[in-house]
Amino acid sequence: MKGDRTLSEEEAIAAVRGYFEQELREAGARRVAPMRTARRPRSASRGIASLAMLAIVVVVAAMALRIGAFGVVVSPMASDTAAPSTPASPSASGPQTRDLPGLVSFFGSSAWMLLDSGLSVSDDAGRTWRTLDLPSGVASSAVGVVAMAPGRPVWLAVHSGDGYRLYRKANGAAAWSSVLLTPSWALLPSTSGTADMVKVTPGPGGLVTVAETMSGGSTSAVTSLFVSTDDGKSFTEHPPRSGSVANMYWDSVTLVTPQTGVVIAGPSTYPHVFLHTSDGGTTWSESRVSGLPAAPNYTPGTPMLIGSDIQVPVTICGADCNTSTFVLLVSHDGGATFSPQGVAVPAGGNSGSLGPITWVWTGGGILQETTDGGQTWTAITAVGLPINVSSLDLTSPSSATAVIVDSGCAGFKTDCLYRNYLVGTTDGGRTWVEYKP
Repeated sequence: MKGDRTLSEEEAIAAVRGYFEQELREAGARRVAPMRTARRPRSASRGIASLAMLAIVVVVAAMALRIGAFGVVVSPMASDTAAPSTPASPSASGPQTRDLPGLVSFFGSSAWMLLDSGLSVSDDAGRTWRTLDLPSGVASSAVGVVAMAPGRPVWLAVHSGDGYRLYRKANGAAAWSSVLLTPSWALLPSTSGTADMVKVTPGPGGLVTVAETMSGGSTSAVTSLFVSTDDGKSFTEHPPRSGSVANMYWDSVTLVTPQTGVVIAGPSTYPHVFLHTSDGGTTWSESRVSGLPAAPNYTPGTPMLIGSDIQVPVTICGADCNTSTFVLLVSHDGGATFSPQGVAVPAGGNSGSLGPITWVWTGGGILQETTDGGQTWTAITAVGLPINVSSLDLTSPSSATAVIVDSGCAGFKTDCLYRNYLVGTTDGGRTWVEYKP
């Protein structure tokens, strides 16, 4: 992963345009007078030819970055011909009955979509859906984040004042309740401001965390952590401290207990630093991690709790990142140390875990499965699973739901689409069928 790639499509186009204008100026000048250097002058036709090649490269790169922003992972080992199915091109297909009306997120068998019309939720991994009214006076556009977990309440975070108001609706409840969580920056000298990012993460039992972040550029940020042990009815704040190693962007928060857990943090473009706490987030230390190459040649995924252990899926780049491998890191001490568990397998896409079971989408129609925490792996031919898997969510040892993303343009920035749909399996990943919303 190249964490410093921030060139937008518009900047790429501007760069091509600037290069083109310079080439024309130089070509015009060469017609008036010969160049007074020892270097062989390029003709206008050669200059335009080189420009065309550059334009193709830059536009392709810009489109790759654009697709990457949607979270689509393209396997370096995958090929369209080897995959069991290939998504239709944008120009060849209109709306499909399988298409979801919005972006979908998962936590176990719980799924949700935040739509203009309200909140659509599923309790069976996307097979069926129901509508949930938003709190009175709250528009869909005001919701910063949604969180769910099987058998737990639904949580919504809405920006309010300098912090966020957390709305909570338990199963069977007729109305929403809420609590205002305003972060304190008192332990940071001469610091004030408004939180502009929020993460809500359910933990084991009644544990739930709310991380409110005030950004400070691409590399630094401060986050106040609110911890609840009663499913979000009440919270204890752990504000940020001056000089803390945790003053970066937090990509994920995983607490094993109200006191111990781990955060994956780093620059906004590349969160890769493992941090752990043993006092609920009051103080943080960098975890001791073995078995990884130097950054930026690895990419951590979202940590998972396996009993009292923390398991982190990691993709490691090979030479020049033309190939990659997948490995599981595990911590037995609340995140203080991590080491590889089992053996690595080729990687090409997303993964999903449920207890000691992990599936890895390697592309080319093949899933790799481990049922013993990565000690051994079995290759499974996944019939009906398209190549463009955006996420993979295990709901039982033999069932899972995958989010599939179709995106692209029929022409240059014309006839563009972005849509997602679901496919599921109930036979251990061997056959997959589409779910209709």
